[in-house]
Amino acid sequence: MSSLIDRLPPSLAALVRWGIDHSNLVMFGAGFLFDVLTIQRIDSRADLTIQLLYLIVLTGLIVLQHREATGGWTPPRLMRRWWRHNVEVLHFFYGGLLSAYVILYFRSSTGAKPLVFFLLLVALFLLNEMPQIRQAGHRLRLGLYAFCVLSFLNYFVPIVVGRMGGWVFLVTLVSAAGVVWLLADRLALKGPGHAGERARLFAPGAVVFGAVAALYVLRLIPPVPLSVTFQGIYHDVQRHEGGYRLVYEQPEIWRFWREDSRPFRARPGDRVHYFLRVFAPARFSQKIVAHWEFKSPSGWRTTDRIELSMIRGGRADGWRTFARKSTFQPGQWRVTAETDDGRAIATMSFDVEQDTESDERVLLMGEG
Repeated sequence: MSSLIDRLPPSLAALVRWGIDHSNLVMFGAGFLFDVLTIQRIDSRADLTIQLLYLIVLTGLIVLQHREATGGWTPPRLMRRWWRHNVEVLHFFYGGLLSAYVILYFRSSTGAKPLVFFLLLVALFLLNEMPQIRQAGHRLRLGLYAFCVLSFLNYFVPIVVGRMGGWVFLVTLVSAAGVVWLLADRLALKGPGHAGERARLFAPGAVVFGAVAALYVLRLIPPVPLSVTFQGIYHDVQRHEGGYRLVYEQPEIWRFWREDSRPFRARPGDRVHYFLRVFAPARFSQKIVAHWEFKSPSGWRTTDRIELSMIRGGRADGWRTFARKSTFQPGQWRVTAETDDGRAIATMSFDVEQDTESDERVLLMGEG
């Protein structure tokens, strides 16, 4: 191998050597890139099947690695050739799973809130790469496995049940803890100290479950499997032939890309309309609320919480709904589409300006 690399141009040879020295990182990146290019929608049966298979393969690799490390298993002759790369394979599957979670969770919400969950994900990966953690063996690396299982079940269970809420998350949490507990029981050496060893192996996963539960209570986890595919502010929203017509004021020439009423230039009698399309899996239903806020000198102040029509899942481009507001004042506004328990799906900020002109406005129409 070394002689082949030496024949390459110096810059390419240096790149190949770097890739060999950092093979775990390269395989993690390959798994990430694979998911970016192939992942579809959150309820895609093909994607869910692939993610479930990844978890099964990860479980098998963790068990075999532990048995080999404790002297309970030796790879058979036919496996030895590829088993030398078992750590790289493990990281490829971790990369595939974690990248899927990054994509799907970020699709599920806008704003800064998903950043907390993403930072937890990145922190777990970096911890797994540290030599100290690698030397600690499976006991601490099971924390990353626990995170992967919980992240998957956090949207898989709602997809199966057809709704989301506190009791659904509790079922998810208990199910993930059960999976990791069974794996810890399998890895713990049989004997008088079995129960204590099992508890020590499970402890990192318990920390992860506690942290994610705290993030859920603080409403810092994106509301998967929901996501807003389109939103906008309009002067009027009209139902038309099974769809909607979105009425907005012609934008200034320097805002030629605008296709909604931002900023909202208000005249007497105008009402602000917030239109959105929310994607939800098939056979899924969820209440959605439009949370209106005005920026006062003391900060953002809630003015209204308007319940929208019940979201019904299954439409590829999302369930269409809208909220209208008649009472408002000039200034900075924002409206957030939230679940009925206050979990933000998408936020849109806009300015309201007083329109003092009396000329007839040019109104355009789009399709919703």
